[in-house]
Amino acid sequence: MNILIAYASDNNTTGECAQLLAEKLPGSHVVNLSKDNAKPSDYDTIVIGSCIRFNIIHKSVVNFIKDNLDTLMKKNTAIYLCCGFPEKANQYLLHNFPKKLLNKSVSIQCFGGRLKVRPYKLYDKLVMKTVQKNFKLENRTFTEINYESIQEMANDILKIK
Repeated sequence: MNILIAYASDNNTTGECAQLLAEKLPGSHVVNLSKDNAKPSDYDTIVIGSCIRFNIIHKSVVNFIKDNLDTLMKKNTAIYLCCGFPEKANQYLLHNFPKKLLNKSVSIQCFGGRLKVRPYKLYDKLVMKTVQKNFKLENRTFTEINYESIQEMANDILKIK
């Protein structure tokens, strides 16, 4: 099986998750959409991964989906998100992805994420520090990568014939 894992990220957690998933999927090829172009027509299965910032997926992922939606609809697809608020994953998915793409995907997962203060710009740092402060006030633990979700997506994709 020829698999494309296409992702974009601002702080590299999404890229780390793409690499972890690729290790579980023989024949997969990882592409960072914010640096390189990907041609989904060359693959049997396309995994799309994105970070969430301020409730929005990465612009490179938006453009990839928009430019390739017809091709994606003819392929096996899977979607993953990396975010600091996994309880809102369904909201993020419905807000950011075409419904018809969500409905046909063989696997949709939230891989968790990390709240990082760096390397953001000044405004972003202020927002992230406020979020971290609120986490402490609410006695919430910080989100980490969910390795079980990565394995679950790999299993779903490996079931495809």
